[in-house]
Amino acid sequence: MVIAVTMCKLLAALLLGYYLNKRGILDEGTSKRLSTMIVNYVLPFLIISSVAGIEGNQGEVLVLFLAGLLCYCIFPLIAWVLVRFLRVPVTLRGTYMCMLIFSNNSFMGYPVVSALFGNQAIFYTTIFHMAFNLMFFSLGMILIRRDAQVDEYKPDRPLRPRERLAVVRQVANNGVIASILALVIYFCRIPLPGIVSETCSFIGNVCMPLSMMVIGCSIAGYPLRELFTEKRVYFVAAFRLILLPLLTYFGVGLLIPNNEIVKIATITVGMPIASLVAMGSAPFREQGKAASIAVVFSTLCSMATIPVMCMLLGA
Repeated sequence: MVIAVTMCKLLAALLLGYYLNKRGILDEGTSKRLSTMIVNYVLPFLIISSVAGIEGNQGEVLVLFLAGLLCYCIFPLIAWVLVRFLRVPVTLRGTYMCMLIFSNNSFMGYPVVSALFGNQAIFYTTIFHMAFNLMFFSLGMILIRRDAQVDEYKPDRPLRPRERLAVVRQVANNGVIASILALVIYFCRIPLPGIVSETCSFIGNVCMPLSMMVIGCSIAGYPLRELFTEKRVYFVAAFRLILLPLLTYFGVGLLIPNNEIVKIATITVGMPIASLVAMGSAPFREQGKAASIAVVFSTLCSMATIPVMCMLLGA
């Protein structure tokens, strides 16, 4: 029931964004500006707040962090092979790779695992998926932008100084800086004053409803039948919701003896495609359309797969 309520809240925010677009209140331009705000300025606050005041066995946590880092090194390799197997157009290869790599482990994962395992599960989820933030804001955004600029990209032409600076800024962006800062705060046991942690949490908590509203707004610009006519999305959803969590369960289980932590990692990897993929690609029409459709389709499918996965794990 808790899982059903969580799904309903997310879908309600998505439907609200869809409705506001149809009424002309939330248009495409506003949606793109909100996407930029969420990804670059709001989410870093959520990353910092997720490690404020948490405690745990540092040795076990370090192994969990390394296990997550290993997973996020393997996922891109698998995704690279799959997008070529699916014959994804060159202008969407990076976007499809992001769909396969990144799960909605925070916006959907946090409420699900906290309901099943308690608030400590949020801490374990944050540590295991710490590489998510580092990789999405570096590799993920580069892949999406490369898709959008593929016709303009000239690998034989040396980069101009201003272009080099832009590449550095793409990698060393606010999300990466916040992720590294969060790691330092935890492993160095740096206490955050209440005014800092509460402020970060207050601002970061707007990510979930806003992101789903922006996705709903993006979907409003496309015929709903496209949700079910894009054949590649079915394969991506099956891989994202079934195969990847299965690989995670056996892989992480070999590294970590704590069965509860293995279940938490498996469930959060088995979440639908991260809404951040749609947020990051929203400024680009072709990539934003493909990502938004895939996020909504995988979210709808997850309403069936997540309860089944939890029952099979005995969560």
